Amino acid sequence: MWEFYEKNKHFIQRIMITILLTIGVYIFFRYLFSFIAPFVVAWVISSLMEPMVRWFNKKWKLARGVSSILSIIIVLGLVGGMLTVIVIEIVEQARAFGKDIPMYYSSFMITIENIKGRTENFIFSLPLHIQNLLAGGMGIVIKGFPNILGSSVRRGSIGIVVALPNALFFGIVALIATFFMSKDRKRIQNFMERQMPRSWIRKFDTIKRDLFGALLGYIKTQFILMLFIITICTIGLSILRFKYSFLIGIVTGIVDAFPILGSGTILIPLAIYNGISGNLYGAIGLLIIYGIVILFRQMLEPKVLASQIGVYPLVTLMSMYIGIRLFGFVGIIIGPVFVIFLKTMQKIGIIPPWR
Repeated sequence: MWEFYEKNKHFIQRIMITILLTIGVYIFFRYLFSFIAPFVVAWVISSLMEPMVRWFNKKWKLARGVSSILSIIIVLGLVGGMLTVIVIEIVEQARAFGKDIPMYYSSFMITIENIKGRTENFIFSLPLHIQNLLAGGMGIVIKGFPNILGSSVRRGSIGIVVALPNALFFGIVALIATFFMSKDRKRIQNFMERQMPRSWIRKFDTIKRDLFGALLGYIKTQFILMLFIITICTIGLSILRFKYSFLIGIVTGIVDAFPILGSGTILIPLAIYNGISGNLYGAIGLLIIYGIVILFRQMLEPKVLASQIGVYPLVTLMSMYIGIRLFGFVGIIIGPVFVIFLKTMQKIGIIPPWR
C-alpha cells in the first residue's frame, strides 16, 4: 500500500486537493455565500464600471471618488431609463388588460358553464356506481381547492412581504459597497496582494480573470436568450393578433429565465384558456410558440454559454443541471462557474489536466 502511495504520490495528492476544493466550494455556496453576496455583486458592478471610472479620472482629471459617483449615477440612469420605458409600456398594457378583466371573466365563466353542462350530461349517461364515485372525487377536489389556493396565496404574500425589505437592504449595501470598491480599488487590491505569498499573486490574477469572465459570460448569455425569447413571443403573439402581445412577451421572457418556472408557466395556461374558449387557432399557435421557445433555449443556451465561458456545451449543460439540483435556482449560475473554477485550477497547476 505504501509503495503504491509513493509511486502515485503526486496524482493522489492532486485528487485529494480536487475533492477538498469541491467540498469547500459546495460548503461556501451552500452556507456562506449569502453573507457576502452584496459584496460580490458590488465587486462585479465596480469591475464593469472600471473603464468608465478610469476615463473620468484621466480625461477629466477628476478624483477617483468623484469619478466613481459619476459612473454609478450614469449606470443607474441608463438602466433606470431603459427599465422606465419598458415599465411604462407594460403598465399601459396592464391597465388596458385590467379594464378588460370583467369581460374575460364573464367569457371564462360562460365557457366553464358550458363545459359543466356537457360534463354533467356525460356523467348522467354512465352507470350509477361510477356516477357516485366521480361525484365523491369531484366533491373532494372542489372542497380542497380553495384551501390549497388560499394557503399558496398566503405563503406567496408572506414571502413577498418578507423579501421586499431584504431586497431593499441588499440593494443599499451593494450600492454603498460598489462606491467604496470602485473608489479604493487599487488600495483594496494592494491590501489583498500583501496578504498572499508573491508566488500566489499571478495564480490569483488568473483565477480572478477567468471566474469574472465566466460570470460576465453567463450574464450576457441569459440577457441574450431573454431578449430573443421576448422577441419570439412578441412577434408570435402579434401574428396571432393577441391584444397584449408585448406585455405577455415581456412576462414570458422574464419568467423563462427561471428554470423552475419556464415559459410554459405563461404560455400553457393561456393555450388551455383559448382552447376551452373555442379559439383553437390561438391555442395551437401558443403551443407552437412554446415549442419554438423550448427548442431555442435547449439548443442554444449550452452553446451560447459555452462560447462565452469556454466550456464544452455538454459539460455546461451537466453543470447547470447538477447546480439546480444541489442549490436550486442559483445553481444555474453556480454550476458553470464551478466548472470554470476547476478549469482555472488546472491552468495554474493545482489540479492535473485531463488527458
